[in-house]
Amino acid sequence: MNAVVQPMASPAPLSHAKTQANPMEVLIRGRIDARRRHDGTHYTRALTPAADAYSRPQVVEIRSKQSLGAVGDEIVQLCKLGGYTRKAFRTTDKDTGETTMVTPVDMTLDAVE
Repeated sequence: MNAVVQPMASPAPLSHAKTQANPMEVLIRGRIDARRRHDGTHYTRALTPAADAYSRPQVVEIRSKQSLGAVGDEIVQLCKLGGYTRKAFRTTDKDTGETTMVTPVDMTLDAVE
């Protein structure tokens, strides 16, 4: 179990001049898995490369005004990170019986265009 871990390859450079991420921005690299359009907004689901052979790839959805590509295309996209809270719900710890309120948070990614 002394396998050598190889670092992941550096992401390809951005297609536009902006190469530095500002606060609350994230660089997404992956392959388009699915896409849809609703009310003039494009929603692109992308699979990111897995960290190693035993990990699952992460799945993200990016909102944009323009299409980011076709299914199967490799993309590198700078995105603005956002989020919102959903309705809180009550949960009970099975071991202690303690009841607490949980407020789920959903994160969003909007393409920097």
